Amino acid sequence: MKLSVIFFLLSMGFFVSAQDYHHISPPKTYWQSYGFQKQLDHAKIAYYKSDSLGYEPVMAEVYSFNKDGHIIQKYTRIYGKFASETAKNYVYKNGVLDSINTIASAENFNSSQKMHYDAKGNLIKITSNGKYSEFTDTFTYDDGGSIQTMTRRNATGTKVFLEFVHKYNYIKETTTEKSGRIIESCYMYEGDDIFASFTISKKQRITFYDKIQRMEYELEDIENPFEYALKLRTSYQKNNKVLAETFKKTASKIVFDIPAEARNEQGDWIKRIQFNRRFGSQKRMVFQYLKYADGTESGSTEYDLIFDMKVKHIK
Repeated sequence: MKLSVIFFLLSMGFFVSAQDYHHISPPKTYWQSYGFQKQLDHAKIAYYKSDSLGYEPVMAEVYSFNKDGHIIQKYTRIYGKFASETAKNYVYKNGVLDSINTIASAENFNSSQKMHYDAKGNLIKITSNGKYSEFTDTFTYDDGGSIQTMTRRNATGTKVFLEFVHKYNYIKETTTEKSGRIIESCYMYEGDDIFASFTISKKQRITFYDKIQRMEYELEDIENPFEYALKLRTSYQKNNKVLAETFKKTASKIVFDIPAEARNEQGDWIKRIQFNRRFGSQKRMVFQYLKYADGTESGSTEYDLIFDMKVKHIK
């Protein structure tokens, strides 16, 4: 069951963006947290499979926000053999997130999450109920009010502990499985954007996320991945082209990239071509329609044949 679910997500293009969280995290609710440049009413995104025989939709997403700029629903629809629909609804009380309720066409994936806060308004606990999402998250904070730790205890017996090291802007994640096996991972950030990630293993592999080039690079057999990533991040802060320049000279693998895109005057992308190369090469044409909070509109989810012609040579 686990392997079939993973294959299903990969085949539908579910892992599509470096903006997505790579580790468990507190829920993000504000429009800016989703990478938009201007406050939105809603955004529609259409993903298409495209080849020499034509094109067809494989996935659609809709992000809806309230007048305060907080997300109220994320809707996802998968087309094709594994067709499904999922709506994640965000409920607020007095402007504060109270609960997240997920309704799916496959009822086993329904869930409800309840938020709990302390007297200072800090989120200290999340309780989640659902067949495949039975867990409790707890949070601690430092004296400055920043998250210090996050702990997830799953009903399956697995425990995930995150330590937020703000001084060096990275997150250390320790997973303890029911069997007692321990898995350690690290997620390093540059500002609010993920910069590098790795999991401690015999064959050490590290992934770098290049926001400027819109690429993800994978490199193997790194003796000290933390020091290597820290050194590259320091260089990146001085020269944001350093990742591209470095990995042209190494045996790195490009596992995800967006080689071409178009943006509107606000700076939001409205059309792009992207490749996921982790398992073969999966090509997706992606189009986005945006309605901003002030009523202005931009982009479309319709397939753009002119854009297709412009990027057809990219492989």
